[in-house]
Amino acid sequence: MTWHVRTLSISGNQHFSTSELRAEVLTKTRPWYTLWRPLPEFDPGTFAKDVQRLQRFYQAGGYYHAQITYDLEVEADTVTPRITISEGPPVSVAQISLELTDLPELQSSMSMLRSTLPLQPGDIFREERYQQAEAQIKEYFLQLHRGRVTVSRSAQVDVDKQTANVSYTITAGPLTVFGPTTVEGTTAVDPSLVTRELTYQPGMPFSAHVIEQSRKKILALNLFSAVRFLQVESPLDPTVVPMRVQVEEKPAREWKLGVGYGTEDELRGQVHWQHNNWFGDGRQLNLQVKASSLTRLIELSFVQPYVFGSRNRFSLIFRPQQVDEPSYLLNLTRLQFRLDREFSETLSGFLAYRVEYDKLSNVKPTTIRELRDFVRKGVLSGLGLGLLLNTSDDRFDPTRGSIVSLSAEQIGGILGGDFDFYKLQGEVKHYHLLMKQTVLATRLRLGFANPVAGGKEVPLFERFFSGGAASVRGYGRYRLGPLSAADDPIGGRSLIEGSLELRRPLFENLSGALFLDFGQVARRSFVVPIDNLRFAAGFGISYKTAVGPLRLDLGFPFDPPHGDQPWQVHFSIGQFF
Repeated sequence: MTWHVRTLSISGNQHFSTSELRAEVLTKTRPWYTLWRPLPEFDPGTFAKDVQRLQRFYQAGGYYHAQITYDLEVEADTVTPRITISEGPPVSVAQISLELTDLPELQSSMSMLRSTLPLQPGDIFREERYQQAEAQIKEYFLQLHRGRVTVSRSAQVDVDKQTANVSYTITAGPLTVFGPTTVEGTTAVDPSLVTRELTYQPGMPFSAHVIEQSRKKILALNLFSAVRFLQVESPLDPTVVPMRVQVEEKPAREWKLGVGYGTEDELRGQVHWQHNNWFGDGRQLNLQVKASSLTRLIELSFVQPYVFGSRNRFSLIFRPQQVDEPSYLLNLTRLQFRLDREFSETLSGFLAYRVEYDKLSNVKPTTIRELRDFVRKGVLSGLGLGLLLNTSDDRFDPTRGSIVSLSAEQIGGILGGDFDFYKLQGEVKHYHLLMKQTVLATRLRLGFANPVAGGKEVPLFERFFSGGAASVRGYGRYRLGPLSAADDPIGGRSLIEGSLELRRPLFENLSGALFLDFGQVARRSFVVPIDNLRFAAGFGISYKTAVGPLRLDLGFPFDPPHGDQPWQVHFSIGQFF
């Protein structure tokens, strides 16, 4: 007879959450939000090993006295395992010693290093922190250019006395420098593409940090699925550390197909072809086709790395596009030249020039009357530059750090074209881990636009709009700010937006969020409409996937525009910010 798991009950746990314990066992239950799925099968042998896993988990967490019992409740062909845990007292760290076998001149710094370790006297003896401390000690000496450092650890655990004495023995070794680097695993890719991404040269002081920088830069080529750096022994000279880079190539050509749905752009699709080594030298050629209810585009782009230096990248983009917004239909054809520069690991900038032909249609007369100088079609010529400072810890789901972006663009004037204005924009995002797994995310965005060189108005498609899934949730798309007599958004020249959001995991890959958004758009330039801010609050849930979280937000505007509904549902892929 085949048994199925109805549910899994865990009780008695105090120091570890039920979700943490469930993650350790292989006996799974059907998630409550997938009622259409059949109940998973129950395997007695797997469950018996699960009990052993939980016992080991508690020991690794410092609870050597933990006792785990269980009961199986059987009903028809279903089983409900009920696990009961008696945690008992934990084993605590009595003392931590760091023994340096050489270089007595560094002994004075050991007390300072000891105070920064993740395991301290009085803490519960957790194996994870015990191992992390060893890695941190090694990292400390590697940053002192001791590439031959060795660290061994030992722990004497007295279960009866509930104490653990921890010691680390360190041999720092000599000061070291990088030696030559060899590349293994390349067949279709020229090894020079790997070596030119290295952020170190032979003879430079050894550093684990620059090795990690090099690994990230090599992976960014999109030519390799794995990159490993290995130290090579140098018996003739222990102060020199030759390196060996092992790579695993992946196909240079990539196809991506995507279908999705959003509350604003509705059904959307994408086809993307990319060549990551077009005619060698790491050049990239991309062809992308996208379609949704809001936008349709075909984009062809070319990227040339190492232009005027190793930190620069040149790109050329050709894009015919149609944008269908609430107030207008825009058809444009754009050609853009862009030079990106990486100033440091966290700071980058760009200089870009775009020339495009824009044509507006489906604009109501009431909207045209609101603008002092309405231009229906023309050539736009603009030069822009920007800076990006990114210290966040994760690209898709950050928990720490900040992202600061600044940009400025001059349109027309001496650059020619039929439009004359400039735009300034800035945004700050910050992420702070309040407590375990609880993140406070904040953001503030400002934008200003102003006509120049005799221009009377900023064109409709370049004005600032607010409200919607990627703006102020709770309001419909572009429904926050000036509206025409026909109730269409007309945008403005000044913008302020901000958000405060608390994020926390709920169950396995499911997380929840509470948010407060605010924003407003002003008709005039350089007028921050603080006295006319509009607020929206709400909550959301997200499900973590390999491409970022799937989010569903429900927002409630404090003062919705006349005729708008008192709530909005927003669905998106990736964190809101």
